[in-house]
Amino acid sequence: MKRFYAILGYGWAALTVVIVLATFMGNDYFSRNLAGAAGVTVSPWFTGGEIAKTIDHDTYRAFVHRPVFDGLVSERSEGFVQVDWKPAQSLPPVITESLTLPAGEEVSIRLDTRTGSAALVPAGRTEARLDQTYKLKDGWAVRVALRKAPQP
Repeated sequence: MKRFYAILGYGWAALTVVIVLATFMGNDYFSRNLAGAAGVTVSPWFTGGEIAKTIDHDTYRAFVHRPVFDGLVSERSEGFVQVDWKPAQSLPPVITESLTLPAGEEVSIRLDTRTGSAALVPAGRTEARLDQTYKLKDGWAVRVALRKAPQP
């Protein structure tokens, strides 16, 4: 009987080692499937939101994301619109992109891809301002800060 319990104990120990190794090696796979099954998504404040429009230039593309005002409980009064340019190796030294903001305002974004500096050129009177510039793995991103119009 002692031999049976010893074999059972060693078998159980070996099985737990295999389970632990499989869990660590498959952690990324398991976590993505679990989050997908639960409907969990990354906040648009981190991702920039869903892509609303793609502008195809000859050697690169501009991706204009939807306006993000999402909050935990309700919409925020301040938000942003993110514009990405990809791929990095095809980007010109200076990019100028015209953009129509949600309130119908026209602005131009000027990005120097060598230095990472960006400027917002409003066509008229606007409350939009340049928020941040990001260097991505394969391109550049700029966020234009917006203020939501007060509701009557």
